[in-house]
Order: sequence, then C-alpha cells, then structure tokens
Amino acid sequence: IGMTQRDAIRDRRRKKQQQQRMVVIMIVAGIALIAVAIIMVPTIMRNFQTVGEFTKPEVNPRTMANGNTMGDPNAPVVIEEFSDFGCNHCANFAFGTAELIEEEYITNGQVFFVSRSTGNLLNNPNTQLAAEAAYCAADQEMYWEYSDLIYANQGLLFFGGVSYIDNYLNAFADTLDLDMNTFEDCLSKGKHEERVLNDGNDARLAGINSTPSFLINGTLVRGNLPFPEFQVHIDGALEISSSQ
Repeated sequence: IGMTQRDAIRDRRRKKQQQQRMVVIMIVAGIALIAVAIIMVPTIMRNFQTVGEFTKPEVNPRTMANGNTMGDPNAPVVIEEFSDFGCNHCANFAFGTAELIEEEYITNGQVFFVSRSTGNLLNNPNTQLAAEAAYCAADQEMYWEYSDLIYANQGLLFFGGVSYIDNYLNAFADTLDLDMNTFEDCLSKGKHEERVLNDGNDARLAGINSTPSFLINGTLVRGNLPFPEFQVHIDGALEISSSQ
C-alpha cells in the first residue's frame, strides 16, 4: 500500500511537471508569435496600402541620358546636384531651371549633369526609399522620367499621410513600362540602399546641409537659384576651363 501511495505521489508530481512544461512552452510560443506579428505588420500594411490616383507628368527624356546623368561626360563643366525627393525647391528646380540648363548648356556639350540624392541627410526614410527606387529605374535607363513622377507627387508621397510608399513606387515603375520583376526585386532587396547612403556621406563631406545644392566643377552652390545666377556660375566655370 505504501508503494502504491508513493507511486501516486510520483504520478501527480510528474503530471504537474508536465503541465508546468506545457505552460512554459505555450508562453514561449506566444512570445514568438507576437514577435513574428510585430515583424510582419509593416509588410502586411504595405501590401494592403491601396494606390489611388496620382499625377503623371509628360514623359521627358533627357539629352544623352545615362542612368542618373545626362550630357557629354567629357564636357568642360560638371554639375553634380544633391537633392531630396521630398524637397519642394528640388522639384521646382527639376521642372524649371534644370530644363533651362539642359537647353542652354547640356545639349551643346558644355555641361555634364549628375543627379544624386542626399541619402538620409534629412532623416526621412520615405525619401531615402524613393531615391533607391529612382536608382532602380536608372538600371533600366528611366531615372529622369521616374524622378519626374516622384517630384510631381511629392504632396501625396511625403505629406499626404501615406506611411508606406512602396506600392506607389511600384505603380510609378509600371506606368513607365519598366520590367516589374526586375524593379520590384531591386527595390525590395535594397539593391541601392548603400549607394543612397553614400550619397548622403558625400553630401556631408562637401559641406552640404540643405537641398538642392550643387557642385559646379567642385565649387559649392546652394539653393534653387534663378537661371541667370546659374548662368554666372556656369559661364565662370567655362571661362576657367577654357583658360587651362
């Protein structure tokens, strides 16, 4: 009888230990599920982010476009633009003064123009993602047309309460008839993330802290200046180049 009582006690202890282990396992599993949910929520929200109407500017191919550059690489003057896709002044430059510079100096081989981002200089993850998307479009030789789409939809992307802009960026690519598998793979895998961060580092090294800013043959020029003021800088650089 004594052995039977001890066996019963052992059996109760064993069952209690098993119950305790099950409770621990369930708690750990619950924590793991919560962690996975926290990780997956942003992805789920991105997938459910609907794409509404957006502005589609007229497609405007640039002179001798090659990736994020335009013009003759051997031109005597190189203008390196550092911009942010969420910057209104950058959009105004793109749709205004930049077109005049192209018409006056790029088409005749005097200026080679390079467009770069400022990375995370202004601490906006969405504008950094937009810059990565523009470089993904550059892989398919549609950098400038894609950039125009972003600038034309600044209010929607960066000031319209859209938390995740991925689906819009994909829709822009689709509008331009890009290879969507290639583009989506490029953007989702962060192919150009390091490139955009390097843009920001180079901007800091050049003393740039506002957008748009420009290096005209290495000389820093800040702001979306009126075209006549740009002419002064460009003509000065051309004069120096011709005297060397």
